[in-house]
Amino acid sequence: MAKAVLQKNWYEVQAPSIFDEDVVVETPAEKESQVVGRTVKEDLNDLMDSTDKYYADVTLNITDVEGNKAFTEISEMSVSAEYVSRMIREGSDRFDHVVDVTTADDRQLRIKIVGATLRRTSSKKLTAVRNKIKEILNEKGEEQAYEELMENIFTDNIQEELRDEADQIYPFRQMEIRKTELRE
Repeated sequence: MAKAVLQKNWYEVQAPSIFDEDVVVETPAEKESQVVGRTVKEDLNDLMDSTDKYYADVTLNITDVEGNKAFTEISEMSVSAEYVSRMIREGSDRFDHVVDVTTADDRQLRIKIVGATLRRTSSKKLTAVRNKIKEILNEKGEEQAYEELMENIFTDNIQEELRDEADQIYPFRQMEIRKTELRE
């Protein structure tokens, strides 16, 4: 191993409390201040046992260091482009929507949704679905703290509610939260 790496301290990167894993990775640094601000990208399946989202990645941002432990918060969740491309089929419409949500603990979150209808549909029906989704997500944001909202996204609780409400307006083959971004 290189001499420069041996002289550095190793910090255990801790996952937020909503995940089943405690230590995600270890990272080297000369000083604690060099660790704060680093990001770590991990598969959601590796972090959480109660989900089957093999196609989702979570980006963790290191916010604090105590001793040799680096504490993180969720900064982003994204679904693979391959998964999204498999959702859309010929003869159906792709549905995209972006909603900015403020959580109960005053965190700003951007949620991007993608879906596929069963058949081609009118823009009027898709607009009605967008309005309903925006209403539901804003309501959930007002009720829940940031980590609680992210946990509900990871376990598909919010997506199921969005699908149920959207299917009452027009049937969807699939609907998924494609990406979430914590906005500062």
